[in-house]
Amino acid sequence: MEDGYTRRQVRLFLDFDGVLRRESSPKSRLDDDCVRNLERAVLSHPDARVVITSTWRLAQSIQALRRLFPAELAVRIVGVTPDLPEAEEYPRHAEVRAYLARRGARSTRWIAIDDDAGQYRPSAPLILVNAATGFDETCAQRLRDWLAQAR
Repeated sequence: MEDGYTRRQVRLFLDFDGVLRRESSPKSRLDDDCVRNLERAVLSHPDARVVITSTWRLAQSIQALRRLFPAELAVRIVGVTPDLPEAEEYPRHAEVRAYLARRGARSTRWIAIDDDAGQYRPSAPLILVNAATGFDETCAQRLRDWLAQAR
């Protein structure tokens, strides 16, 4: 699925390691409970779409990444951010901005979900996840609250 941007849609820029895979978990798989928490939160908003920022996007196709998720959530994954190796300060923030600019969607409401605040400018919309606990119910509630305000 290509990112068919519409004005009502919001974008969630998603990291995996430390978010959907706790730092203590095996490196090659996501934690089921973290994925379920994300799925419930994303599906609470009909116009929420997910863009993958995780470095996993550099080693796997978007189709392979979608297969890691339940079907209802997988169809909401609309793309991956570009790799910008030259971005030195706030690299993921630069990737998000580049992704939105390439789609003519700079005014889109967005939020990042990551375990590393240093990847984003201090003013960026961010749900900061504790890498030890991953995307838990507290994070899911914060995302649902943000999504409710984005309607």
